[in-house]
Amino acid sequence: MAKDSKKKEKLLTRQQIIKKYNITKKLIQAYFPKPEIMRVRGRGGSWWTVEGWPEDVAARAIQHPEIQKLMKERDEKALRDRQIGEIMELYAAFSPESLIDRAQRLHRMFVLHVGPTNSGKTYDAIEDLKTHTPGAYLGPLRLLALEMFDKLNDAGVPCSMLTGEESIPVEGAQVVSSTIELCSFNRHYRTAVIDEAQLIADKNRGSAWLRAICLVDAEMVHICMAPEALPFIEKLITSFGDPYNVVWHKRLAPLRYAGKCKGYGDFRADDAIICFSRKSVLSTAAILERHGFHASVIYGALPPEARRSEVRKYLAGENDIVVATDAIGLGISLPIKRVIFAETEKYDGKDFRPLTTAEVNQIGGRAGRYGLNEYGEVLALGDTELIGEKLGRSVRAIKQACIGFPREVLTTAYPLELLLLAWDRMPRERDFVRESMQDAQILLRHFRKQITPENRELVFDLITCPVDTRAEELVLYWSRCAEAIVKKKRVPTPWFGDETLQDCELQYKAYDIRHQLLRRIGLEDDCTEERQAVCRRIAELMRENKDQYILRCRVCGKELPIGSLFNCCERCWARRENGGQPRRN
Repeated sequence: MAKDSKKKEKLLTRQQIIKKYNITKKLIQAYFPKPEIMRVRGRGGSWWTVEGWPEDVAARAIQHPEIQKLMKERDEKALRDRQIGEIMELYAAFSPESLIDRAQRLHRMFVLHVGPTNSGKTYDAIEDLKTHTPGAYLGPLRLLALEMFDKLNDAGVPCSMLTGEESIPVEGAQVVSSTIELCSFNRHYRTAVIDEAQLIADKNRGSAWLRAICLVDAEMVHICMAPEALPFIEKLITSFGDPYNVVWHKRLAPLRYAGKCKGYGDFRADDAIICFSRKSVLSTAAILERHGFHASVIYGALPPEARRSEVRKYLAGENDIVVATDAIGLGISLPIKRVIFAETEKYDGKDFRPLTTAEVNQIGGRAGRYGLNEYGEVLALGDTELIGEKLGRSVRAIKQACIGFPREVLTTAYPLELLLLAWDRMPRERDFVRESMQDAQILLRHFRKQITPENRELVFDLITCPVDTRAEELVLYWSRCAEAIVKKKRVPTPWFGDETLQDCELQYKAYDIRHQLLRRIGLEDDCTEERQAVCRRIAELMRENKDQYILRCRVCGKELPIGSLFNCCERCWARRENGGQPRRN
């Protein structure tokens, strides 16, 4: 019996190994040698068997590379989870209340301009800005900043412009027109105008509106917004303790739903045809030109200068009809009589979905220009019920604003990757949602090896540069530029070609990436001539051979009608000649 007991002490059972090394039963089965079996006499005299491994055998088995790898990953995950928990506790100190505390020290007067599109909200605010300088206009788009820049200078009020893409200083300017992300919090103004404030709820950009409303240092702050934003912004300003007035604006030209558009024969000059993809816009414009129209095209990927050129052609009478995406919904004022929805679904980055009430009203509201049209009309080519039901309907009130990522945490020792990840994992607060850092995380994956304690704030500036992370070519170009900046080398000049519209669009965006990255390290990159050359090439491509942009059935080659969602005609789909589900255009 003594001999058996001694042998038993030298063996480690499966449960003893699991407890000692904190590994799973599956790992023991996969990587340990066959166990030894020992017979042991129990207290009652009966015999039973025990499986186990001598201690030295178990110690050697545990060193198997696969076991060590999995144990290392387990320990790293435990450390990672613990650090994320600590970071989330750290973020609790950077609450919206800190912004509100700072806002309470400024003592401002607010005027809240509330109303739908084409109701004169921004016009009234700008009129006050003209006579009470120094001042600032803060808008959502470069096109809006540029429009206000032109209007103020034309009215004899010297105004400079500042956007992420360019800076235009004007001698003696007492007013700056800028995109809201570039709002200066170190200058004092008599008047500030914050436009399209309903975007305060946007998860990607809303933090810029929240910060501007809380911290812009102006004696009088005009905030222009859609009605759904009023309850939240009113509540926010009440928390500052500052006085405010609410000014309601009604549409200057009434809007009405005019039902179904029957097709080409129903189109008229001064119509705006709305599609939701670049392909559809170009195809529709080409088809309309074959029917005797001259079309201005406006879509999101079109460079700002090219968009402005298309707007000018329409205003000058060179073109008589507009084909646009929802890019027309913000920042473009055109004398449009009717808005016609050729499509009523849009791709939101994940899937195709019906238009929201807010989108129908924002886009449809562009119909009817005060002083030119007695009223505006909205029609639909496809789903007339959706447009008819949502046009004019009240939009659900905004209940949350977006709060931005706190740069202060960059001075901590936690890895930058975990700081971003923990931020996105923070629980929602009652009135606030956190700024999305998903694009920054995507860019960081291309750049992780370049981070040192000395350059992490620079790296953060680089990964928060606006980049379309869905375009792999642009992400790769960004990574080359960012790496060159960190290594203090020359930033490469982009070249995506100029043979197609898509080439030119990528080229322009790449110039923009280069410009913004260099600006973040204090360098100005004047590539105005290069960007203008790209825009001229885009104009040439849109003039030449428009038929190449017309969407056709992938089976029979038949021209697809305006508003067609799929890449084959109804007849071919009915015959199943395409051998499967049709794809979206």
